[in-house]
Amino acid sequence: MSSLGSPKVFTVSLGCPKNRVDFEKTLSLLIEQGYEITLNPEEADLLWVNTCAFIRPAVQEAIDTILELAEYKKNKEKRLIVSGCLTARYGQEKLKDLLPEVDEFLGIEPYKFLCPPKDLEPTSRLLTQNPFYGYLKITEGCSHRCSYCTIPQIRGPYRSRPKELLLLEAQNLLAKGVRELILVGQDTTLYGRDLGKKEGLLELLAELTNLPYSFRIRILYLHPQHLHEKIFTELLSLPKVVPYFDLPIQHAHPKILKAMNRHYTPERVLKLMEWARKLNPKVSFRTTVMLGFPGEEEEEFSFLLEFLKAAKFDYLGVFPFYPEEGTLAANLEPKVSYQEKRRRKREVLKLQQEITKKRLQARIGSVDEVLVLEEVSPRKLIGLATFQAPEIDGVTYIQTSLKKQSYLLPGELIKVKIEKVKIYDVLATPDV
Repeated sequence: MSSLGSPKVFTVSLGCPKNRVDFEKTLSLLIEQGYEITLNPEEADLLWVNTCAFIRPAVQEAIDTILELAEYKKNKEKRLIVSGCLTARYGQEKLKDLLPEVDEFLGIEPYKFLCPPKDLEPTSRLLTQNPFYGYLKITEGCSHRCSYCTIPQIRGPYRSRPKELLLLEAQNLLAKGVRELILVGQDTTLYGRDLGKKEGLLELLAELTNLPYSFRIRILYLHPQHLHEKIFTELLSLPKVVPYFDLPIQHAHPKILKAMNRHYTPERVLKLMEWARKLNPKVSFRTTVMLGFPGEEEEEFSFLLEFLKAAKFDYLGVFPFYPEEGTLAANLEPKVSYQEKRRRKREVLKLQQEITKKRLQARIGSVDEVLVLEEVSPRKLIGLATFQAPEIDGVTYIQTSLKKQSYLLPGELIKVKIEKVKIYDVLATPDV
């Protein structure tokens, strides 16, 4: 323990926003138990790594981070704790042999190991990113069994978090000054089905929008398999829900989708996007695609490119296929070479850059709402428009006069006029 004052903890949390939510609850409990957060691992009594292990690079990053922090333990009285997906995927016993430097391995949702009643989930969190947006994890686990995915074996079957708990957690975030709630889960579309709620997501959103705060809501990870026109109609009618939808399609060719065990057609996805855009021309879509899945020959890849040209997603993320141990796809043939995956990634990103730029250029002259995040210079602020999710899309640079600047503060939701486009980002001025 530190010679003076409270014990100190240095933490690193890796991976997705869902993992971050878990660890923000853990941090809140550590503070309640008397720990002080430090940014210097040298002075910490406790070193803690919350890991991701979804794909090979995440596993390697987790191990590298653990070994890096283990260096601070040499000849010092420090403890090193590892939690999260790495433990859940490989198990404590195997990891103890691999990483003897670690004092204790904990699984996912590490706050459970700090709560005296193990079934009590904290609703208080210590936000680790910008204080004006916060992720609300509405589901845990997944039951889809996509052939390439390790999530079911790491985080278990799909289960919705109780609505009452989510409303309380949302209220706590909003009371702290959060102005954008971002709903996340492995499949947010299915929220509440396991609790007997056919339209659980819409019911949850209706109650969230009634909370007495000025804020907006963004929804990520809407699985295309369960979407239909009514959902888009209802979502676009809720005043606090921004017209932004994340549809992780992974691929478009029917043969590859079947091999991935993903049950929808490219025609259906295009029809749903067309429906939403007719309801609200300002609606924006984001997706992710996987390249180099076994059997993706040039024909299937070209089909994907043509689909992306037709769909015109506003933003898109790309990652290569990794044959993950324990998944059905790990043994599929024929394999695609690493070099070919890289070539295809470059081609997709080049195409998407052109699409994104054109989609953003169509917004020039229009007015949009921006959440101001920070001031970057005396006359420039940075924020997020409704068509920009934090950390994965572009940002909005707000240029203003010093006179107007005094009225704009981080944390405000303001109207801006889109003036220029810089590929993924936009430049805007206050609409006053």
